[in-house]
Amino acid sequence: MKKKISLLLIGLMVFFTIAAFLIKKEVINKPKICKHCNIMLIDVDVLRGDELPCYGYSRNTTPNICEFAKNGAVFKDNYSNSIMTLPSMFSTITSLYLTFHKVEVSFADRLSIKIPTLAETLQKEGYRTVFIGKSDDPSTLNQENGGLRGYDLVTQDSIDKVVDDLSKSSQPWFVHYYNSDLHMPYLLYDGMKPMENLPAPKNMPISYSDFDKLLNTYLKKHSTEIFNKKAIEEYSSTILAPDKENDVSVTQLFYTLRNDPNKMKKYLIDGWKPIFDSYMGSFDKNNEKDLAYLRMMYDSNLNLVDKKLEPVLNKLKSKLLAKNTISIFMSDHGEAFGEHGTFTHDYNHHTELFYTPLIIKSPSFSGKVIDQTTSNIDIFPTILELAGIRDPGVLQGQSLVPHMKGVAENSRPFAISEYYNGTVLQNHNWFYYLLNSENIENSILYDKINDPLEKDNVSLKHPDLTMNLFKQADILRVYNRNYNKEEILRSEKTGLDQTKIKRIQKEGYF
Repeated sequence: MKKKISLLLIGLMVFFTIAAFLIKKEVINKPKICKHCNIMLIDVDVLRGDELPCYGYSRNTTPNICEFAKNGAVFKDNYSNSIMTLPSMFSTITSLYLTFHKVEVSFADRLSIKIPTLAETLQKEGYRTVFIGKSDDPSTLNQENGGLRGYDLVTQDSIDKVVDDLSKSSQPWFVHYYNSDLHMPYLLYDGMKPMENLPAPKNMPISYSDFDKLLNTYLKKHSTEIFNKKAIEEYSSTILAPDKENDVSVTQLFYTLRNDPNKMKKYLIDGWKPIFDSYMGSFDKNNEKDLAYLRMMYDSNLNLVDKKLEPVLNKLKSKLLAKNTISIFMSDHGEAFGEHGTFTHDYNHHTELFYTPLIIKSPSFSGKVIDQTTSNIDIFPTILELAGIRDPGVLQGQSLVPHMKGVAENSRPFAISEYYNGTVLQNHNWFYYLLNSENIENSILYDKINDPLEKDNVSLKHPDLTMNLFKQADILRVYNRNYNKEEILRSEKTGLDQTKIKRIQKEGYF
């Protein structure tokens, strides 16, 4: 009997020893949270996902970014939440859709003080928070619209200097770097050459000095459409002066007024149209060779951005930062090059304006490619989980850490984007668009696999799918129509009314 008991005890000891070993091994193999690690968020505006070689592009536009991506999670089916910078950036820093954060119009909209931002959340956790970028641009985050709340420092210093300064302290830091160099017109500094030696359109400006002359001619010709009566009266000696060869004085005046928000409102009727019209009028939009050159110039600008980021990307790979820094590379929206008759990022409802890169690098994870559909609204909750921080309330985005672990069970079926009066739902296979309408008949559905150019509306061929997507898009439209600021900001934690939250949850929004 004693012998049997001894054997049983030995057996149990062996069992628990093996079990403990297996549990220990599982814990060891389980990725550890990078508790209060430094956080670097790099946002390159106007960057399409399909412009990077690590996303399948043929031209080697971003060798440094793609080298950085090798040890990170590369999300191959990611989408921005709007085609415009302002609402898209606010969706990133609040993890709320435009319908809920309500910041869309420059000079007019302001984020409610009751909606917490990413910077505020990290600041409360003891982070030193820094925003690098323009702080007075009405089309992006600024003090007036509430986008720069929570930052200890707002600067235009080089990102390398900022990181060097922050690394001297033991305090964890969050750096949000915003780069707007890719905006049209796609120009190079004097002496620089494009990436490839393609035949250039005859009148298309290549350098900034070329464009200054072109814009000067346009501004003088259309002065009453650009400058208001007050501007023409006060600056008549410049605006109404006789034409001179190589004169750029009106261009200089235009930029002086345009770059100051107060002067812009006071003197300019339109601060965007002259830039767009003068540049876009310099080539033939129906000529495939001209369009190829346009995109090549964009690619050349992207290559310059990549070179600009090289020093900080190398720092993030160094031993000093690699073990304690979470790095995210993203973009606010894409860009169009005439694929559907439009250019830049206005008035278009196609994939090229929403498809954006997302690369997340954390000491806890090795590199991998993730094909599931994701969205920029997911960045905020992902950062918090990676850094071991509780979210400030109900975020509409989903943490992507389960995808990085390879254990995600509830993938988002469609990414949601909003702009102007329209709502878009899309993934790798489908693109659905609904203008703000109560009629399902206004639905547009593209089969992206069989129709990659998105030309044929197949909504009638797929009635069940169309109805499902219409209902999801329609609830945003209805909520937007019935929106009440006091009601949406009532919740103590999130700024969202709990009844509305439950209704939206049923539709799969968060």
